[in-house]
Amino acid sequence: MNATISQFSVLLRSVLHNSRLEEINLKEEIKTIKNYIELEQKMTKNPFKYQIKTFLNAIDMEEILIPSMLLQPFIENSIKHGIYNIKEGKIIIKFEIKNDFLNCSVEDNGKGFTNSNKTNATHKSVAINVNKERIENLAGKNSFTIKEIKEKEIIKGTRIWFKLPLKTDF
Repeated sequence: MNATISQFSVLLRSVLHNSRLEEINLKEEIKTIKNYIELEQKMTKNPFKYQIKTFLNAIDMEEILIPSMLLQPFIENSIKHGIYNIKEGKIIIKFEIKNDFLNCSVEDNGKGFTNSNKTNATHKSVAINVNKERIENLAGKNSFTIKEIKEKEIIKGTRIWFKLPLKTDF
């Protein structure tokens, strides 16, 4: 119990600090994301796994800058709406540098956003729309997608993908 409270206080301090900054380095963002996900794992009735994959072409995570508080709402939606009632939920977060852009994705094996919207008809995700606008302001149109992952017309999850112009502090 005390460890969970301590972990929550670290997350809270991190969020308060990062929310005041326009940009943070990728290492800090990943650290905050891990802390957030691990707290969610402790609080959920159905355990789930996660992976964070990086393909950064030998660029140090501390040198890559991204807008603060950008990924957390997508991860929260995956946890709260996508894999919420799944016995073996899984979330994969990926960062990959391609053609001077940082491509980011959050993928889950949940029920998909169409089914999630049916069960949560009163829920409107303001955070997704705000972050989509933030991303498109930085990277232009066609820089953000939400797609259901399907196999033979059966929904196997959701993938949120976006790209940001690669920005480094060196």
